[in-house]
Amino acid sequence: MTAPIPFVPDRFKDNAAHYLMGRPAYSPQLIRRVAQSCELRGSHRLLDLGCGPGQLSLAFSSWVGAGLALDPGEDMLRIAAGLGAGLAPNIAYRNGSSYDLSPALGQFRLAVIGRAFHWMDRPDTLARLDALIEPHGAVALFSTSLVTDAPIAWLAPYRALIEEYGSDDPARMQRKTEGWEDHEAVLAKSAFAALERIAVVETRRVSAAALRARPLSMSSLSRERLGARLDELLARIDQLLDAHATGDGWFDERIESTALIARRPLGAPLSAPLSHA
Repeated sequence: MTAPIPFVPDRFKDNAAHYLMGRPAYSPQLIRRVAQSCELRGSHRLLDLGCGPGQLSLAFSSWVGAGLALDPGEDMLRIAAGLGAGLAPNIAYRNGSSYDLSPALGQFRLAVIGRAFHWMDRPDTLARLDALIEPHGAVALFSTSLVTDAPIAWLAPYRALIEEYGSDDPARMQRKTEGWEDHEAVLAKSAFAALERIAVVETRRVSAAALRARPLSMSSLSRERLGARLDELLARIDQLLDAHATGDGWFDERIESTALIARRPLGAPLSAPLSHA
């Protein structure tokens, strides 16, 4: 069994301010398809676990009656609450992590996790969610990735720079070991073993500022870890982008937004509610 990555509540304290600009957004088309697949209604509740700056809870807020967004990072949670203020009054924001999941939180139709599942003790998280997700509910893992076979000149050298400076991060190295199980394998051993994948691929325009913010949004490239080498990386990114800049200062990229929806198999018995201290 894959050992979980050590829990660090403030892992993204240096990155929170850059996350919304640096990370590619989830496709609105993907959000709609997941909401429809999960048959979300105004009577349902949503759990956004490891919510970060709150993109998913905000995106799903109009599909549910109420939601709870949890994150262990105070900086991330503050940004999420600011993003949702006035736009998602039905979403409550609370400090907490997967280790705080308990039946006291109530029942949810859908739990969404965006780019955060690998930071959790995944089997434990799924066992806890089994006590919280309604009988016909689901867990959905969200991610975005660059389509690397697209004919985009700046992409390969940009990715090479990110890898050069981030490859020795302990958490990153752990996820690349031979013994690390992918999310599908972990889900297959859980109560949520019936899987459905939905993906949307889009060509987008991205600014140089966003591409410069992207490494600043990654914990593997934090100031705390890299020190002065972070300035070196940013200078090299600026040089690369200047070499490939077009007249309007924007760049093309191909982004795949993916949701892995995990449900209980049909006919599977429901677990009794768990009690966690």
